[in-house]
Amino acid sequence: MAVATSEVKRGVFELQTDIRTVRDDLPDAVALELRGIMEQVKQKAQELCPCDTGSLRESISLEEGAISASSTGQGSEFYNCQIYAGSDDIINPKTGKSTAEYAQLVHDGHAMRDGTMWEGVPFLEDAMDEYESEIEDAVSRALQQLGIGDYNTPSTYKLGDERD
Repeated sequence: MAVATSEVKRGVFELQTDIRTVRDDLPDAVALELRGIMEQVKQKAQELCPCDTGSLRESISLEEGAISASSTGQGSEFYNCQIYAGSDDIINPKTGKSTAEYAQLVHDGHAMRDGTMWEGVPFLEDAMDEYESEIEDAVSRALQQLGIGDYNTPSTYKLGDERD
């Protein structure tokens, strides 16, 4: 999730106050809900993942990053969670290769040795697409609870906008 910041109609002090408010309150307001939704995304990705030995499916994992609120650059990151498929530690018993070696090929497609094309199964992308509205709704509710602006969609909300 990314929240873009911009200075609109107000000064730097008010913008910094908004950033501190979101930094201090938003993670607590939304992190538990987003963790739950991301767990559902992971489970859906595992369900959609092609399965021969189950190794690639087993390698699908979530990793939460550090939460920070730096006001430098174009925006600030308040919640960070990635979903991964493929791991050097999980070996496919059929091929003896790590799932990290072929996860992208399965997801995005590739040419097979015999010249035929594997179309790919975008299981991570499809899982994220399925839960996109739930993620946006969770962020919207958290921002409304904080009383910050009139939040409609992540792409239209500006942190520095005047409050109602």
